[in-house]
Amino acid sequence: MLPIIAFAAALAALPACAADQLSLGFDAENGAFNGMSHGGALLVIRNVGTRPCRLAALPRLTFNDGAGKPLPIVRRAPPGMHPGPAVPPVGIAAGAEVTAPLRWVSGEVYDKSRCLTPASAAVAIGSGTTQTAFSARICGPAGSDATFDQPPLKPDPVLR
Repeated sequence: MLPIIAFAAALAALPACAADQLSLGFDAENGAFNGMSHGGALLVIRNVGTRPCRLAALPRLTFNDGAGKPLPIVRRAPPGMHPGPAVPPVGIAAGAEVTAPLRWVSGEVYDKSRCLTPASAAVAIGSGTTQTAFSARICGPAGSDATFDQPPLKPDPVLR
């Protein structure tokens, strides 16, 4: 196991990921996120390139309508996560994945609700973007943005 300083130096030495090096996906995990007017999915970013790279642990995720325009759905820090200093980036080996469990309100639980159904989701990667089809119902109070919880990305455990 690398000491923290050596690990930080090794991570900093990795090149930044390029959008064409990554694939974006979501895994509903057989409904594990659904219940009590809430929904969610596991955000999965895979390095489909041939070299390791580093990525912001809290990449900017947008949900878009059928015309590709961003919907008013914004990230909020999950309960208990301090919004303090920037979260360090995460390294992704070639062929590996990083994941984050996303959660949102999926039912009309507000006195006046507004529910949105995205057609796609996109992650900004440097000057590029990677995107995929996405379908879910995300609700919020009428008159303000709908929100979703997004913790930092973590390396996906490898089964051996």
